[in-house]
Amino acid sequence: MNKDHYKIWRSIDKIAYVHGMSVSSLAKKAGLDSTAFNKSKRFYPTGKFRWPSTESICKVLRVMNINWQEFSRYLQEAEDELMVMEAKNTKSPTK
Repeated sequence: MNKDHYKIWRSIDKIAYVHGMSVSSLAKKAGLDSTAFNKSKRFYPTGKFRWPSTESICKVLRVMNINWQEFSRYLQEAEDELMVMEAKNTKSPTK
């Protein structure tokens, strides 16, 4: 598992959740295709990681009125979740 990949996608998931919407709704609100943040789009069929573009992240932050400092808190929360999962010796979701 790539921890940075997990943290970025988990942060996008959390932004949607905190604002009471699905990741599809979040993508549409940001002017992206509704499937842009779907879990099925986070990996290539070969298993290689797909990353959200910086442009996509910026669009989400802009429409949700989230600054980079707040986004970094979402990333830190995801890091904390990983530490808890590792301490419990459980696997984090990968797909």
